[in-house]
Amino acid sequence: MKKYFGTDGVRGIANEELTAELAFKIGKSASYVLKMHNHQFKEILIARDTRISGEMIESALTSSLLSMGLNVTLCGIMPTPTLAWLTGKHETVGFMVSASHNPWMHNGIKIFSNGYKLPDDIEEEIECNLDKTSKAGPSVGKIVRVDMLPSYIEWIVKRYKDLAGERLAFDLANGAAISTVPLVVKEIGIKATIFNDKPDGKNINEKCGALYLDFMKEAIKNTDAAYGIVNDGDADRCMMIGKDGHTIDGDDIIVVNALSMKKEGRLKNNTVVGTVMTNLAIEEYLKRNEIQFLRTKVGDRYVLEKMIETGSNIGGEQSGHVIFLDLETTGDGLVTALESVRASKLMKIDLKGFSLGMKRYHQILENVEVTDKESIMNDHEVLDFIKKTQRYESLRIVLRPSGTEPLIRIMVEGKDKAIVRKVVDEAKEIIERVKDSGKIHKS
Repeated sequence: MKKYFGTDGVRGIANEELTAELAFKIGKSASYVLKMHNHQFKEILIARDTRISGEMIESALTSSLLSMGLNVTLCGIMPTPTLAWLTGKHETVGFMVSASHNPWMHNGIKIFSNGYKLPDDIEEEIECNLDKTSKAGPSVGKIVRVDMLPSYIEWIVKRYKDLAGERLAFDLANGAAISTVPLVVKEIGIKATIFNDKPDGKNINEKCGALYLDFMKEAIKNTDAAYGIVNDGDADRCMMIGKDGHTIDGDDIIVVNALSMKKEGRLKNNTVVGTVMTNLAIEEYLKRNEIQFLRTKVGDRYVLEKMIETGSNIGGEQSGHVIFLDLETTGDGLVTALESVRASKLMKIDLKGFSLGMKRYHQILENVEVTDKESIMNDHEVLDFIKKTQRYESLRIVLRPSGTEPLIRIMVEGKDKAIVRKVVDEAKEIIERVKDSGKIHKS
């Protein structure tokens, strides 16, 4: 089991859990392990979001990589997907300093190689080498100062020039999207209203962004925008808001783009990849349109793995992480937004109306805070409860440990709203009881 790396890199409270010392060790160990596995290096790229702790962690990583004889390009504030795209374009490795949707006091480190997140076994190996001394020899690397953004901006603008004149509102969550969205919309000619683009180091994701849609639901009413585009702190996810405040989530976005891609002849293997959290109505809708739907564990890395395995080119999560594998190897909130606006034009549909037209199963998502996620998930009382829920017709329950927080996440879905609510409450009660008793009954 990995101690530091979760489903989305290393994450923790900055200067308490994710310290400069730990960041230094991660950089040094990662460079050693990646060299052992023959990963290609030119200059190592380091980017960050807008958190106040970003420069501290960036400096620690930089020092560790320089000490291993590697040159480092400091990219500054940049979205995670932009860094991933650049590592693919330049065939190198990149370190992203971000905690995505988490509050400002958290931070994290994600590592990309040639466009892809590192696989689990490489992350485990990095952990195993954290406390081992590794020397690069007498050579010391240098910092390379080059503006890396223009090539990404140029690629985006060239692809979406046909969206000139579109009216859109953007909530940048006071995060990394401040470095890309204003430039892209200006170059394309999109008439954009931009909110939450003034980070102060502590206001990232604060009552704004993809986990706080209420801001855009109200703000869009005072604009002439057709849709509101909402990012998270590192800008890899996209949620959309209709003019009247209706939420167009990742499920909606995946379906409308799958239909558009099928119409264009671009949908590879006629397949879409989602997760266990994807609403069952989405799967049924796609099947009615003769599109295969596959599920994975929660986490964009698992979606990507299944996409590569099956040769498909669209997949994602209800939370707004959507991957267009023929364009990028990660979810990109800006690309997702522009692809979705283009799809709505191609299909000649309003995204809000399309979303409302898909009758969803009732789905409730809630969390229980715990200290020992693994033990709770293996407790026989919890497992027995999950089995007992099978007596309900047309009901799905997913209990899973959060990959980034000390939480057990509960998802219950079904046709009968009252039963869904009842099962959620029972699940919470059992987890709280097991947690509070301190007696975990292993199955």
